[in-house]
Amino acid sequence: MSTHDQHHDEAEPTDDRTEYTAEEAADLEADAFDGGGIDRRTFLSVAAATGAALALPTTVSADVTDDALTDVAEFAVNATDEDYEATLVLEFADGDALGAFYDEFGEPDWEIDEDDRAPKVVYREAPTPAAHARLTAAELEAALEDGGIEHVDFSPGANPFWKLDDPYGDYEVYPEYVEEYDVFPSVESARDFVSHGEVGWALEHLEAEHPDMVNLERIGYGPGHENHVTGEDPDLGEIYVAELTNDVQDREAFAEKDKAVFTVAIHGNEQAGREAASRILENAAKGESEAFNPLLDDIAIVYVYINPDGWLVREPHVGGSADDPTINHERGNSTGLDTNRQYPTIGWVDPAFWPAEPADDPGIRPGYDVGYEDMVPDALAAVEHLRGYDNVEYLCDYHMMGWADSMVLNLESNATYEHDGTHNLDEVNRRINDAMTDRWGGPEAIAEDTIRAGRDTADHEEYVPETLQNYGSIYDSLEYNITGGLLGWAGIEEERGGLGAVTVAPELGLRDFQNWRPYVERHLETAYFLSMREFAELCAADTDATVATDDSDVAYVRSETLTRSSADLSHTPDDGSPGKGKGKGKGESENGSHGAASGDGGTEVRCRADRLGAEPTPVDVTENTQTVSVCFLGGGEDGVVRLCDPDGEPVREIDLSEHDADDCCMTDPSSLFFSTPDAGEWTLQYDGDGELAVEIVVVDSDEEHPDPEVVLGYSQQDYEVNPLAFFEDLDPFLEDGSIEGISVHHVGVGRLLKGNSGKRHYDELVIAHDDGIDDPDYVAAIEAFVEAGGDLVLTDTGLYLLDVLEVGDAADLSAADIASTTITIANLEDRNFDHHLLTDLREIQREIWKSPQIGYSANESDQPITVIDDDAFEAAGGEVAGRMDGADAAGVAAGSLSAGDAEINLIGSALPPAFQEYLHPFGMADHALSFMGHTMMCNALGFEQRRFVDGELVGTWGELR
Repeated sequence: MSTHDQHHDEAEPTDDRTEYTAEEAADLEADAFDGGGIDRRTFLSVAAATGAALALPTTVSADVTDDALTDVAEFAVNATDEDYEATLVLEFADGDALGAFYDEFGEPDWEIDEDDRAPKVVYREAPTPAAHARLTAAELEAALEDGGIEHVDFSPGANPFWKLDDPYGDYEVYPEYVEEYDVFPSVESARDFVSHGEVGWALEHLEAEHPDMVNLERIGYGPGHENHVTGEDPDLGEIYVAELTNDVQDREAFAEKDKAVFTVAIHGNEQAGREAASRILENAAKGESEAFNPLLDDIAIVYVYINPDGWLVREPHVGGSADDPTINHERGNSTGLDTNRQYPTIGWVDPAFWPAEPADDPGIRPGYDVGYEDMVPDALAAVEHLRGYDNVEYLCDYHMMGWADSMVLNLESNATYEHDGTHNLDEVNRRINDAMTDRWGGPEAIAEDTIRAGRDTADHEEYVPETLQNYGSIYDSLEYNITGGLLGWAGIEEERGGLGAVTVAPELGLRDFQNWRPYVERHLETAYFLSMREFAELCAADTDATVATDDSDVAYVRSETLTRSSADLSHTPDDGSPGKGKGKGKGESENGSHGAASGDGGTEVRCRADRLGAEPTPVDVTENTQTVSVCFLGGGEDGVVRLCDPDGEPVREIDLSEHDADDCCMTDPSSLFFSTPDAGEWTLQYDGDGELAVEIVVVDSDEEHPDPEVVLGYSQQDYEVNPLAFFEDLDPFLEDGSIEGISVHHVGVGRLLKGNSGKRHYDELVIAHDDGIDDPDYVAAIEAFVEAGGDLVLTDTGLYLLDVLEVGDAADLSAADIASTTITIANLEDRNFDHHLLTDLREIQREIWKSPQIGYSANESDQPITVIDDDAFEAAGGEVAGRMDGADAAGVAAGSLSAGDAEINLIGSALPPAFQEYLHPFGMADHALSFMGHTMMCNALGFEQRRFVDGELVGTWGELR
């Protein structure tokens, strides 16, 4: 399958057309550009940069011609609509000519609080008289007729003169209301969003001027848009990495410093991170940042400008990412893939994604005629480079969203942390919230500008966010989850291939893809300045988190039935070593590009690029089909996509129109995933206008587990995991007391009590499984423990012990009252925040554990829960903390029962075993508790979590009971 066939959104130009967008023009024959004075490459780059439909060079009327114009400038002004304002830099013969130009086009009365766009013209008098202006073709023609213009070039970017000689010299920029320009102008004075070329020049300059503070690395490239739309050598954009610290050239000292890594604009149309990072970097490099410079003896800050393709294009690719086609910058890279779904996260991997693992790159991917280096070189470069850093404490991936209820949503990644990491994650979010509140008080402080922005660039009359910031897991914030995210990978422990960092994705509202709005961009830049400051300060601080137990001793019952190992997989050899059998083979079908690969172990992958339109698109499902994945590559911005079974009944659907500008970028639909379909001819249906480009990947296997080497080209990584490792991980953080694992056998022979004394060895007992439920000695020992005043915590299938325990309120419950089922997300609903299990949790928090990193899909109903009938639980005297509504049953999923002096706490889904039936080439996590789940477990045990920063107690969670 070729890259072109796989991802290109073909246009159907008509014979009488003369204007084309970049992606439409890419389909034209090469001779369409002959004789026009502009080659194909220049046409496509200008069309992309302007974000407009341009006339072909052979049809351009050349209304504006002059020796002063560069080819790109001449083409940009002549080929666009007559009202299009090209971004131009002009040099003049003398000051008089410059003055005359400003008199004609300048805006001397411009005010940021009144004017929606940057001033039409700014100028300098030295070292050469020059101006930066937004001009239509007619305006430029008039200016040229006035005379005195010696040079005109197309020049997008924040700094008006970055393309001229001596762009960062000591000169004044006028008119007087423009602030003094630095390398990166203040937002109030900037001409536009910072541009890719501009940032490259600027970072070089800062490194040269401040070599003790700034180190610039160019670590790789995006796939390049030329590769996507023409099949020719790609026009590659570089990935910049800027390292900021004192004595940055002392590489040994640099390696030892704790690091905060800020990745900016992994989605190219989410620009605020780039804007804030660039200005912070400059100010700190000059020693002028009161917020950052005092930290740089102790820490290093690393800025990664991670998506050059989406940045460079500055126009929508309809066939690229299924995002709003009116944008300028592009969400993903030139292949159409979502740049935040292609990282080698542990746990479930969607077969339609391209996880970038440089340590095991197979070259050509099975079933395709392209490889990972063709499709995701940017992600490969980022993973390889970032793995070279030691001591990455925080990685923050800066995003944007539309017009949400909260100005900022900070998303907790899917990665699982030990106790201290869990608290560092929560603490930085708290501090950012406090910083925003200290800065503004509340959203009303900037309401005039948010209302103005809503009216200016969106269909909102009175937009004011309800809150400045909120934070939770991805699902808490979005009611959706993902796999393959940068954060999910970076948060994995280093020994499992990640960075071991605390990872967060801020989503900042009021995004606009096209217009530079200085009046509101200043607030957006400030929000991310505050965010980066708080991350840097906490990185430099001494943090700690402990657990106070009131000297309690806890036992948990071990279980090998919860252990999952790569040696269990059907495609791995008996000795547990990785399997063999690279997939190979491909072909063509009338439905579009088609490929297939198979291995010796019975796994086969069938993949093809196709277009959904008016007619149903068939998907052949066989008896051994395990999963069907559909990756949306673009072409449609509304309409419903349905996956229908052989009877024509929809089993999955995504309404693209629901994913609009109000949404967080994480919710943009990237794929549709379905497991264990019935054999027959399934269909994909799309009721939107036009066509939707998709990639369909079907995984078949005669064995229980699909072989990732056949499907993805990656070897299976070894693992052995058990969710009860949570207690082993928690033990080192106890201030007092102890946690000990004991076996079912030990319980049955009386280890819970001290002989016949009636005194307990332990204060709490945790059981997360139903092992031993048929052993009367085991059950009797648990009853004796509870009757002696020991508290019992039951989670997951451990709730089935309520059927056999004849103690306290539990005696009134039976197996008929308990049910196990599955749910799409392990979220707790109908919560009672007065219940001690939910002490110190917040309204937004619902997700107890995060599914992908222990093998469950992001949005399939495959996550196990155990619930108790509502009426039966109430009749037994239970106190409800929350419920879950599963596929086949609903009921109480968190609560407590009384048993004399003891209590029985229940959490129906917290520590499930890893799920091995889907692809998971990079291994598994032991457990996946969120901050909410972590806190519920501590609350169930009657613990108090304590958090310290620089030795000071800054907060407690839970109460000693």
